[in-house]
Amino acid sequence: MSEPWPVYDIFSPILIGNYIRFETAAKCIANREAGNKDVPVAVKFKIAKEYYEQLSGSEYQAPLIGLSLSYDETDSILTVSAGDYFIGLYENKIMRDVALKQCEDCKIRYSKFIETLE
Repeated sequence: MSEPWPVYDIFSPILIGNYIRFETAAKCIANREAGNKDVPVAVKFKIAKEYYEQLSGSEYQAPLIGLSLSYDETDSILTVSAGDYFIGLYENKIMRDVALKQCEDCKIRYSKFIETLE
């Protein structure tokens, strides 16, 4: 069994964007596999305003394509929802497996900057 990935100390918008993408995909996959294919999924993350500003101001927005982001500054909550095209990408078994594995591996790695709210 492999060692868990270490916690990062330096914020990277592109890596956090990828984490948001994979976590959102994983929630959409779980929703679909539970038989709720037509029920929209909104994934909530706890992320400090300074990190959200770096994420949204980054020139590298590719990981967030197909996602709608809404940030509540009062509670530091980022709500992410996925469009149909995004969800369709993860119907492919390889993409599905990658998303689930990355989501699992990165949860601790980026825990200093972002937390998924259940």
